[in-house]
Amino acid sequence: MVQHQHNTEWKVKLLGDHAIQFCLPEKIDPFIVEQIQHLNQYIMAQNLLFFKDCIPSYHTLTVIFDLNKLGKMTWKGTPYPIPLQLGQSLLKEFLADTNEVKKKETHQQVIQIPVCYDISLGSDLAIVAKENNIGIEDIIQKHCQPIYQVYCIGFLPGFAYMGKVDKAIQSPRHATPRPLVMAGSVGIAGAQTGIYPMNSPGGWKIIGRTPKTIFNKEMAPYAKFKMGDQVQFFPISLKEFTKQNEYAIEHT
Repeated sequence: MVQHQHNTEWKVKLLGDHAIQFCLPEKIDPFIVEQIQHLNQYIMAQNLLFFKDCIPSYHTLTVIFDLNKLGKMTWKGTPYPIPLQLGQSLLKEFLADTNEVKKKETHQQVIQIPVCYDISLGSDLAIVAKENNIGIEDIIQKHCQPIYQVYCIGFLPGFAYMGKVDKAIQSPRHATPRPLVMAGSVGIAGAQTGIYPMNSPGGWKIIGRTPKTIFNKEMAPYAKFKMGDQVQFFPISLKEFTKQNEYAIEHT
């Protein structure tokens, strides 16, 4: 266990014999997301050839490595330690580094996403309004006001879990997921919001739809968002949605 200067406890553990996981307390917290993002950037900047992938999430960073390559290489002139010791050493260096990545960062641009909140596209708007005793226009205003942070990418390729949603419009998932939710649909699940990147089953409460492509397997970068991004929604009319709709060919 390693203590962070803000009294946040880091833990390092092995996941099988090919992965190390760095962990902070298990909760949704912008500070924790920020620290995971900084550690991810720090480790990626080391260009360690035996590392295969880094997977950041809400409170963990999982680093997948090639065990065969690890055993054949040296680090700073000495043989690599066992994986757990390597993880602990990397974490200590990250925390001790006075030139952490976060100190080099410039102002992060907020990604603006248009959403049509028309009742024809927001199939659960009326439900969310009734559950929270609030008007639909108020839902739109409260959903567009915050700048959301992307906590994690998962469930589907490019699906970004974002938060936090205003308590006044929070709504639980459907007890039974729908068999089909259209690509671009914007949903709420508790304190989180997200956009379905493709047609799929889903249980989030749908309050609108964006005309913008969120995931495109034919063009890099494939996903619109990555962990740590900041996102804000803004409303557009149904006419403007139809004009901008990048899914139109797929949905006809």
